[in-house]
Amino acid sequence: MNVPRWVWWGILGGAAFLLIWGWFVLGFLSEPSAVGRMRTALVFIGAGSMVVGIAGGVISLAFLVVRYSRRK
Repeated sequence: MNVPRWVWWGILGGAAFLLIWGWFVLGFLSEPSAVGRMRTALVFIGAGSMVVGIAGGVISLAFLVVRYSRRK
């Protein structure tokens, strides 16, 4: 696959952002107004962001490792 190196670094940066965003959103679960549907939405948004961030991070790191291991 011939993809520029900056793409994988961009995906890694986006993954880091999603992890931080998910952690930030999940921090609102302790608020008194986080009940019922709002709590469910916070859990889905926070956990979903973190899952996508972890997946993006693993994939981009794997491609970066492969790319740098093939350098001569």
